[in-house]
Order: sequence, then C-alpha cells, then structure tokens
Amino acid sequence: MIETKRPPQNIRREIVGLPVDGAELALHVWRPCGPVKGAVFYFHGLQSHAGWLWEVGPQFADNDIAFYVLDRRGSGISGGDRQDLPDVDTLLRDYITAVEHVRRAIGEEVPLSLFGHCLGGSFMAALMHHPDFTTRYDAAIFCSAWLGKLYATLDDEQRTALAAETGRELWDAGLRAEDFTDEVRHRHFIDHDDLAVRSLTRRSRGVLLGLETLYMRPGRELPPVPAAYVSGVADPIVDLDDARATFLRMTGVHGALVQFATDRHYLFYTDVRARLVDWASTFTLLQGLDRDA
Repeated sequence: MIETKRPPQNIRREIVGLPVDGAELALHVWRPCGPVKGAVFYFHGLQSHAGWLWEVGPQFADNDIAFYVLDRRGSGISGGDRQDLPDVDTLLRDYITAVEHVRRAIGEEVPLSLFGHCLGGSFMAALMHHPDFTTRYDAAIFCSAWLGKLYATLDDEQRTALAAETGRELWDAGLRAEDFTDEVRHRHFIDHDDLAVRSLTRRSRGVLLGLETLYMRPGRELPPVPAAYVSGVADPIVDLDDARATFLRMTGVHGALVQFATDRHYLFYTDVRARLVDWASTFTLLQGLDRDA
C-alpha cells in the first residue's frame, strides 16, 4: 500500500457546477484551508474522471496547491452523452470556461499549471493552441500522454476517412487495468468503476483527430512558459519516443523531459505518486517565484 509522507490536513473539498452549453459540468476542487500558493488544473484521460484522484487531490492541497479536475462532458458526474464526444469547439469551450473560472477563483498572482494525463494531454495541447484560449497559465505538464497518436499510427488516407466518420457504432479502446498499475486495490477500482468510459462512438475518434490537428498543424505559437513531459521509464500504452518527439516540437526550448521509476501507465496509481505530486507542486510554485523575481 502507498503511504503518503504525512496525513493530509486542513483540506477543503467541494464540487462546483458549471453550466456550459446545455450541460452542467462538475468541477472538483481540493484546496488548503490556508493561503493558496499555487494551482493545478488537471485534464483526465478517456476512461478516468475526478474520482480517480481521491488520493492525489489531498496531497496537492497539503502542499498548499489548489487542485482542480473537470469531469469532461459525458464523463464522471458531468452531463452529456457517456460514449459520444461533441464537436471539438464544444469540448474546448467547456475547458475554456473551466480554466477561466479557476483563474478568477485563485486570482492573477497565483501560479497556475495545466496538467494533462494520457488522452487528457491531447485535450490540453489542443486547448493551448485554440485561438480563443487566452487565460494565462504559468506552466504545462504532460504526463504519459501519446501526443499525436492518430497522426503517428494512421496514414493520410486513413485520417481523411476518420475525419469524415459519422458512425455511432462503439469502438472499444482496449484499456487493461494491469497496464495502468501493478497494485491490486487500484486494479480492482478500475475494473469495477461504474463511471468509467471504456468505449466511444466511431465518429468520436474523428473528434479526437480534430483535437490532434490543432497542435500537429498549429495556427498559433504557444506562450513561452515552462513545460515538461513526465512519464515512467517505459509505458505499455504510449509510444514514449513518438510522444516525446511531438512534445519537443511543440514546446521547443521551453520543454523538459522527466522520468520516474515505474513501467506502468498511470503514475498516480504507482509508488511514485507522492514524488510526482511533490515534483508537480514544486514545478508550479517555482513559476510564482520566477514572476516575482
């Protein structure tokens, strides 16, 4: 069993309802009762949702970091179709609204990091390149994210066909709990999570391709903020070489590569969790020091 460095204390936990374009989205918040020194906005992956962060949120808050997780439309306890993604613009406007809300809540002086895990990293990269996303963020962390996966695994003809896909037959992502973690308790949770999204309509994969296009063929440059690609030393789901190459093309001299000693996909369900939380907390807080200098 994973032990935290100290029991989380003085933590406030709440869920904020955000009405956006006909759906109420759930924004989950863990924050310290005392002063908030930094904030992290987390983008979850395909099958996960904020409930997967029940251990992580308190650890961030215990580091004086407010930790925000939006249940994506159709995920977790947010409204929306469970297995069918809306169009790219709707998805990203959900995130634009949520990140704007977070910035207003924490104020302009508190450093804010964006943190995208797995497929969440693709959503995050698309948002960062969207022309209407203007909220200031101070750092970006991509964790075990296969950036540009469809561009890497499909040829031009296949991508053209996928972009035109309108079918609503379900596509199974083929995700296995044992690829995510070696821990029995976390595998049991993943396998029995009634809120997990394990398949998507075929047209939804075309939406995922549209998200990738925003950052694989970018129409704007990213702001010059520190960015990191974080992973284990190996990953059973992600082609790390391809993902890191895409990340470095996207971030240039502002990007750094960080590895932790695990070969499982979901770092927060491994014994590096506490060290990852502390690293991400420090990475976030340093941006506030740099701005004050």
